[in-house]
Amino acid sequence: MNTTTMMMVAAVAMISTAAVAGDYDNTAVKLTAQSDAYSISVKAPETGATEFAVGTTAGPVDLTGTWSRNGAVDNYAIKAGKEMAVAGPVYAGASAEFTFGDSYTTDTRTLVATPYVGVAHTMGQLTPYAEAGYAFKSTSNDVLNFARNDSYLEVGATYAVTPVMAVKLAIKETRDTNFKNAGDRNATVGVTVNF
Repeated sequence: MNTTTMMMVAAVAMISTAAVAGDYDNTAVKLTAQSDAYSISVKAPETGATEFAVGTTAGPVDLTGTWSRNGAVDNYAIKAGKEMAVAGPVYAGASAEFTFGDSYTTDTRTLVATPYVGVAHTMGQLTPYAEAGYAFKSTSNDVLNFARNDSYLEVGATYAVTPVMAVKLAIKETRDTNFKNAGDRNATVGVTVNF
């Protein structure tokens, strides 16, 4: 990486943790390296667990394995999902994530299905987007017994700094099942490098 790229990564990290920290319940920095076949990322939030993830594709499905560590507590997640263009700037997708580990006993392991829809439009190097989705979460004693748990709204933008590096700002707010009552609001600044 050249000096300009390193300075940009450092500036993004400082902005995400200092400037916006007071306006959000949590802020995070996410660094991702990806190729056509694999991705690896680390996400460091202001509070909570640091996440390490590895992703790939299996046929038409995107797969991600995540290890998160919060102090001495280790948790794991396996996620499968797919996103596709619907018409023009509209896209839709769905994912299923199984979570287990130190914070989850046999009775509290969860499976969450998340369908979502969004709109994204590229203008030169900038691609702003808006997305909404639901979360259907399994009950604690039966991972196949689902109930609508909550929803979310997310807005953000990706800026292609170079052909191989992009910076993304995402603001995600959880909502209740009717999209009415706001929950936590989180901001994430990410840097993705393609190799």
